[in-house]
Amino acid sequence: MNSIYIPTNLEEAKEIATLLDDNRPADLLKCHAAFGGHFGGDMGLVSTQSYCLKGKPSLGADAMAGICRRSGLVRWWRVASWTVDHCTMHFTRTDEPAEIVHEYTFTIEMANAQGLTRNRNWQQMPLQMLRSRVLTMGLRATYPDAVSGIYSADEIADNTDMSDDERAAISAESLGEELKAPTNRAPRRQASRPPQPVAAPPQPVAAPPQPKIDPPKPKADSLYKFDSEESFWEIAEEHSISVEAVNSVAKRQGEEVASMSPDELEAFFYKFVIHRSVRSSWSWIERWWEDDREDFIEAIHNSTIAEYPVLEDAPPSFYGPRLHEPAFVETVRQACSMEDKHQHECQRTIRYMEADDWSAYYKLVELAKS
Repeated sequence: MNSIYIPTNLEEAKEIATLLDDNRPADLLKCHAAFGGHFGGDMGLVSTQSYCLKGKPSLGADAMAGICRRSGLVRWWRVASWTVDHCTMHFTRTDEPAEIVHEYTFTIEMANAQGLTRNRNWQQMPLQMLRSRVLTMGLRATYPDAVSGIYSADEIADNTDMSDDERAAISAESLGEELKAPTNRAPRRQASRPPQPVAAPPQPVAAPPQPKIDPPKPKADSLYKFDSEESFWEIAEEHSISVEAVNSVAKRQGEEVASMSPDELEAFFYKFVIHRSVRSSWSWIERWWEDDREDFIEAIHNSTIAEYPVLEDAPPSFYGPRLHEPAFVETVRQACSMEDKHQHECQRTIRYMEADDWSAYYKLVELAKS
C-alpha cells in the first residue's frame, strides 16, 4: 500500500508538511529535500527520522545505518568493544574482499578534547553517545557513496549554539532514550522588590483534609530469596537444574553449597549455575572475554548466544562482565522468551540498562503483555 505522504509537486509537499508539522513546516520541507530520496519520497518517514537544527537538516544515527543497509554496500558491521570509556566498531563492504575490515574507535578522551563531555547528554548517556559517534563516523568513512555529507542530530546539536537542555533533549530523542531530570540546578534568583507594607498576621484557619497517599512500593532487589540452602535447591529445581549438575559445578570451583551464606548462594547461582553454557564448560576462566586467544573467546561467545540469542550482536566485552548480575541475567532470559516483534526493543533495553537495574526486567515483563 502506497503512503499518502508522498508528494508529487511542491504544493502537495507544502500541504503535507503543514499537516505533519504545523509549527515548522519549512524545516520539514528542508529535511525532505535533503533526505526524501533515501525514504522513497515518503515525507511521513522523513518526519520521524530527521531533525532540522538551526536550519541544518540531520538524521538519527540509526536512520543513517538503515540507509547504508538498504544501499547493498554492507556485508556486515558489529560492535567489537564497548565500555564507558570507548566504543570500537568493525565495518565491511560487499564490493571488497571479505578479509578487509575497517575499524573505528571513538573514546571518551576524544569527546573530552572536543569539549563534548561538558554537555548534559554526554554526562547522562556516555555509552549511547560513544556508540552513536563511532557508528556515524564509521558509516561515513566506509560507505561514503551512501551517506557522504550526512550528519546525525547529536553531532550537529553538539556543535550548534543552543541551550544544554535543548541539546540533551535532541540527542536523547534521536537515540530513542529518556533523559533523567537534572538534579543540580542552582536555585532561581528572585528579582529584588521594594519594601512592602507589613500586613496584619493572618488568622489561623483549619487545614483542608488531605487525600490519603499510599506509600511507594519498595523496589524489588531480586526475583528469588536465597535465604537458606533449602531455598537454593528449590530455585535450582524450579530452573530444571539437577543436584548432580550443581554439585559438579561446585566441585570444579572448589565450593560447597552447604557452607555458603545467602549472598554467596545468590552469587554462585547467577555466576556458575543458571547458565547452561557455564555449567557444561570444564575450562571456564574468570574474565574470559579478555583472554588473548580469539578462538577461545569466540567459542564461549557462540555457546552463550546459542543459549541467549538476544545477545548475538553484543560483544563479549559488553555482556561478559554483566552475566553474573541477577537483574541483567533475568532481563536477558525474559527477552529470550518474548515474541519476535519485541526483539528490537528487548535488545535496546539490554544495551542501555544498568546491570543491576530491575526496572529493565519489569519493563520487558509489561511489554510481553502487549
